[in-house]
Amino acid sequence: MRTFLDELWGAAPNHIGRDRADYFEPIAGPLSAERLLAALRTEPAAVRLVRGADHLQPEHYTLADGTLDLARIHAELDGGYTVICNNIEKYLRPMSTLTHSVEVELNFPTHVNAYITPPASTGFLPHYDHHDVLVLQVQGSKTWYFYGDEPVPPHLMAQMHEVDPAGLPEPTSLHLAAGDTLYLPRGRVHSAVTTSQSSVHLTVGIHVPTVLTLLTHTLHILSLRDDVVHTRLPARHLDDQQVRASLGTMIRDGLDALAASDALAEGLGAMQDFLVRRARCPVVGQVSDTVGLDTDTLVRKQQPLYSRVTTTADGVGLQFAQLIVSARPDHEAAMRFLSERSEPFRVGELPGLTDAQQVELVRSLLMSGFLVRPPAGYAPLSP
Repeated sequence: MRTFLDELWGAAPNHIGRDRADYFEPIAGPLSAERLLAALRTEPAAVRLVRGADHLQPEHYTLADGTLDLARIHAELDGGYTVICNNIEKYLRPMSTLTHSVEVELNFPTHVNAYITPPASTGFLPHYDHHDVLVLQVQGSKTWYFYGDEPVPPHLMAQMHEVDPAGLPEPTSLHLAAGDTLYLPRGRVHSAVTTSQSSVHLTVGIHVPTVLTLLTHTLHILSLRDDVVHTRLPARHLDDQQVRASLGTMIRDGLDALAASDALAEGLGAMQDFLVRRARCPVVGQVSDTVGLDTDTLVRKQQPLYSRVTTTADGVGLQFAQLIVSARPDHEAAMRFLSERSEPFRVGELPGLTDAQQVELVRSLLMSGFLVRPPAGYAPLSP
């Protein structure tokens, strides 16, 4: 991971070939068109049918009751249309686990789309994505085409700049077989076509926050507690040159407030809160999970699960998914240990608490799903 982030991230497309057609089965399972469409049958807004420049309207593949017309979709597949299933992490828990694993590792919001493409067909014309993408080739194969070595600059992407196919250079190509992974940085113009067999691939869209994102969150939080950003502009600020010249001082005051360390920390905290809330609630624990609980009991944090420690009115809180577990201030060290720990640990390792407090906190977190007990027979590695 460190090599990927240091040397490949944002630089250029990167292909990992594996010669393992079953490589993604532990992640995706038997991810067929039937399984995907069954999961989305009552969510037609999540499904699109595309063939080059031709995008079918939903009324062509939905029934009178608003659900997907599966027979019509399969007929359109036979006619060369690609079926796109958007944000499938909302409907399939393995995909939710995949996205949140990336979010925990990189701190970047992530989503997953699935593409079902018939033989010798293409979905989108040459285009670019506004975000980085990991392509997971689950079934079949595709030939990918890349147009030029330079990405579309972000300021043009912000203007919804469209690709002119007539102005593109000759592409280079890459064959992606089942089990392979392709990394695409944002802004790289590309297209893809299937071979003689149908294809199913996933795209893991990685939405990297920018300086603009951080500034926006920080400015919003600052606006809730500091009137410097609510200072009203003077009359005739658009037309009077002397008045316009005085605006620089007001802007500098606002920028100084934004640059303060506490304001930056609050902006980052708002981004943390957004990432925490993206996680699906873990499966609630059972009373049986707490039987025999003592300081020697081995437990571990649910994986993957992004969490953070916050200050509450009465002390500290451990926030994860849409939940927060609150405790007195003397629990802060233990809460931070829990939030940062990824390896199994014994209840008695929680810092700053008595034996009874350790057991009670772990009992609460087992019942909420934050902690789980390792399977029977698990033994931690010796130090």
